[in-house]
Amino acid sequence: MASITLDHLNKWFGPSVHAVQDVNIHIEDGEFFGLLGPSGSGKTSVLRMLVGLERPTEGQILFDGVPVQDKTPQERNVAMVFEQNALYPHMTARQNISYPLRVRKASRESIAHKVAEVAALLNIGALLDRRASQMSGGQQQRVAIARALVRDPNLLCLDEPIAHLDTLLRARLRGELKRLQRALGTTSVIVTHDPIEAMTMTDRLAVMRDGVLQQVGSADEIHNRPVNAFVAQFFGLHSMNVLTVESCVDQGSHIAGRLGGEPARLPQTVERFFGGSRRTASIGARPSGVIALRANEPIPPVDGFTAAGHVYVTEQLGDAQLVTVQIGDQSIQCLTPDLYPFEIDEPVRIFIPDDILFLFDNDTHVTSRFASRSPLDEVKAARVSAA
Repeated sequence: MASITLDHLNKWFGPSVHAVQDVNIHIEDGEFFGLLGPSGSGKTSVLRMLVGLERPTEGQILFDGVPVQDKTPQERNVAMVFEQNALYPHMTARQNISYPLRVRKASRESIAHKVAEVAALLNIGALLDRRASQMSGGQQQRVAIARALVRDPNLLCLDEPIAHLDTLLRARLRGELKRLQRALGTTSVIVTHDPIEAMTMTDRLAVMRDGVLQQVGSADEIHNRPVNAFVAQFFGLHSMNVLTVESCVDQGSHIAGRLGGEPARLPQTVERFFGGSRRTASIGARPSGVIALRANEPIPPVDGFTAAGHVYVTEQLGDAQLVTVQIGDQSIQCLTPDLYPFEIDEPVRIFIPDDILFLFDNDTHVTSRFASRSPLDEVKAARVSAA
C-alpha cells in the first residue's frame, strides 16, 4: 500500500493541448479515491500518469514521499483494471488470474494459494476452470479485478471498470468493489464520469473539468458545498438547477426580477450578493428543494423564490416524479412525491425556500452563498424526534 501525492502535475499533448493543468492531490494510504469529470476533463490522463503509462510534462508523482514519475508500472507495483477487461479469451479464469504471477516466475504453490485467495474474495471460485469467452460481462470483470489484485499492488487503478455493464449488475458491483477495497485496504483510484459511482464508492473524490481540478472532498462536502456552478450542476443524483434572474429591483419586502422573460420574486436576503450596479442574480437549487404548486395552491408562508410557468414534461421515477417546468425560455426541475401527479402544459407556480437557495457569482460562477439547509434536514429531524 502507499500514500500518493500529485505535485503540480501537468500534461501536454503537442504544443496546444494542455490536458492536465497544475493538479495537486494527496491520497491517503488505503483510501478509495475517485477522479470524476465529463469526457475530456483530464481524469484518464491523470490515471495513466499514476500507473506509468504516460509521463508528466511537469510535476511529480510520489509514492510514500518517493518520486516515481521516471519508474515503470512494474517498478511502481501498480495494477490497472480497464473498462474493457482485456482477458485472454482462450485461457481459463485461473490462467488469466495467475498470468502476472507466472510472468514473475512465482512458485506453483504460491500461485495456487494467491489465485484461490482472490477467487474467494470475489466469489468466482466456481468459474476458475471456465474460459473467459464462456463468461458473462460481470463475471469477466470480476476475473479482471482478481488478476489485478493477485499481485498485491501498492496502488489499484480502475478506469471506468463497470461502465459497460447493465444497470442492476453495475449497482451490485459498486457495492462489491467498495466492500472488497475495505477488506483489502489497498490504496485505490477509480476514474468515472458517473457521479453516482463516485458518490457511492469512494472515500473522497476530485472533480475535474477541461484539465483543471475543480474541487476535492467527500461526497457530502461536494454535494452540499460545491465550489462553483459547474460542480453544483455536474455532481449529484439530479443536476442542480442554476437560473439567471435579470432586471432585479428592490421592492422593500422582496426583490422583483424576470426569469426567462417572465416575472419572478426573490427573497430580500439576496440583495447583498448582487455587487455594484449589477441587477442580475445567479441562483441554484437542487430539484428536491423545489416545490411545484398548482394555481389554486397557496405559497408557503416563508420567504423564498417564486415564479409562474407550465409543466413541460413529467418523468415517473416510481416513488416520486421529476417535473420539468418551463418559465419563459428557462426550465427548472423539481422532484415531487407521486401523490401529486402533474399533467403536461398544466400551469404551475415554483417556490424555493430562501434557505435552500445557492447563489453564484455572475462572472466567475464561484459559489457566493451556500444553502443553509438541505431538503433532507426535515427527514433527519423527524428521525431524531422519533428516536
